Amino acid sequence: MVVRSRLKSEMDKLALDFSSSLSHDAKIFYYDILVDIAHVLGLLRCGHIGKEEAKEIIKALFVVRDAGYDSLPKEYEDVHEAIEAEVTKRTPAGKKMHTARSRNDEVATCLRMFARDKLLSLAFSLLELRRILIDIAENNVDTIMPGFTHLQYAQPTVLAHHVLAYHDMIERDFERALNAFKRVNLSPLGSAAFASTSFKLDREYTAGLLGFDGVVENSCDAVASRDFLIESIFVSASTMLSLSRMAEEIILWCSEFGFVELPDEYASSSSIMPQKKNPDIAELIRAKAGRVLGNLAGVMSIYKAMPFTYNRDFQEMNPIMFESLEIADISAILMARMLEKIKFKRDVMLEKALKGFAHATELADLITKKGVPFRDAHRIVGRLIAESLEFNAKNVKRMAKEFGYEIELSEDELKFDAKEIVESRDNLGGTSRSEILRMIEVRKRRLEEDREMLAEIVDGVSEKLERLYDEAMELLKD
Repeated sequence: MVVRSRLKSEMDKLALDFSSSLSHDAKIFYYDILVDIAHVLGLLRCGHIGKEEAKEIIKALFVVRDAGYDSLPKEYEDVHEAIEAEVTKRTPAGKKMHTARSRNDEVATCLRMFARDKLLSLAFSLLELRRILIDIAENNVDTIMPGFTHLQYAQPTVLAHHVLAYHDMIERDFERALNAFKRVNLSPLGSAAFASTSFKLDREYTAGLLGFDGVVENSCDAVASRDFLIESIFVSASTMLSLSRMAEEIILWCSEFGFVELPDEYASSSSIMPQKKNPDIAELIRAKAGRVLGNLAGVMSIYKAMPFTYNRDFQEMNPIMFESLEIADISAILMARMLEKIKFKRDVMLEKALKGFAHATELADLITKKGVPFRDAHRIVGRLIAESLEFNAKNVKRMAKEFGYEIELSEDELKFDAKEIVESRDNLGGTSRSEILRMIEVRKRRLEEDREMLAEIVDGVSEKLERLYDEAMELLKD
């Protein structure tokens, strides 16, 4: 094998299978081709290989790329070895491709490119989910529903207000994805094993060709760090926590509370009970959140005691990142699609808006406005509920008197209307119609700004990668 020159015998077959990463290296196959092309162009630029050698290597790399991952021989430890072997079969110059490079900086570069692209993909999915949540809010500014604390009926609220809370939670996940991207999008290429190389390289040049914003400067840190990988999984976990909470409410709303009708495309029927409509996708999102949380704990456990610099343990972290980012991205897409088609049962929501003494806080506030300290007003209302007394003027005044207060109260004041209650909460971030409309407009503007910003980031990466292909193709024309 390529890297067994130091050893006298071939690796045990079981040991090779155990140590091979080829089963999940398909995720970085195309990234490795790009890294190889950039490195070859860098070697040519710095005079370490000739133009004809560079041309032969890049031609062979394009052939390997077009043949695809499945065409690679499976007897190698990883995709990097396999690609190098296939290139060397096609041209003797392939033996020079690994000059001034280690698999340590090579794989770190590929992983960062994968994480970069998946973080951007996740950001786009979260943007779409935010758009749909804002649309739902716009269409439900006047949809009254019960709000809950401790999963008990608490106070009336508005569906738009509740959904905007979803939006703001998802917006923070979007921000985390982009913040992580800034730290991920730095190139380790040129760091070699960990102590750099005696060959003079232009690391900024190859970083630019691969779409990076800069380099991981310290060559030891460049190959030894996997915090970028852990942070990418954390972004996935954070997103899944948000999606799981939303999924949990969808499950409750379509069953226990009867607030929504799930779209058929995201539900299933029972194999035995014909009346059932099961919220399968929501349940699976909820379950996969647990899986990603476990993934986060797993990679941190692997990483916590790694001595510098590179250790083979790192290999076990790679598929965990691949899986976590893909789960988060797909889950965000499915949540968006499901919410876009979900039907809200507005009449049921309104009917239950005042269930379970949900207007008790409003009564306590009214008593407070009559001059009773709020803590005593709270006790008065609590006693009325404990004794199962109606909220009428006679009962309220009698109970207030037992607490030492004389208050004037009419029956008209006690005719609580859910719509009036939510409209009375006209503070910043409250449930009044005007405040909800204001919040919607603010979020629509932020959404558009974020969309433009994300498009600029993607265009920037794409333009740099186009330069890589342009330089490669220009070389091949000569």
